[in-house]
Amino acid sequence: MEILRYVFLVFHLFGFAALMGGVFFQLRGKDPVAGGYMVSSAVVQLVTGAGLVWTRISLDVPVVGAKMAVKLALDVSVAVTALIGMRNKRPWAFYAVGAYSAAAAVVAVAWK
Repeated sequence: MEILRYVFLVFHLFGFAALMGGVFFQLRGKDPVAGGYMVSSAVVQLVTGAGLVWTRISLDVPVVGAKMAVKLALDVSVAVTALIGMRNKRPWAFYAVGAYSAAAAVVAVAWK
């Protein structure tokens, strides 16, 4: 079960890297818009985040419920905003996805 937790963790980090890497890459262009990679990365974040919580609970590792609720809300916000931005091609959605993703990373690292 511990190996599965590490697999979820690695793919969770891959999802974050894909999101933020795409954001930083598109910042170089004129009209940054949310793309399909953001939606798929957000889904990876949601699925692997749920898997991480499940494995932690299964291993009797403490889980901070409030932190996980905030992370879930941010991850759902990223997914919904990326989907809206992909369909409407609005720049505000692109920047919102970047901001929500960065906020989720800060919550994950700073909240003990």
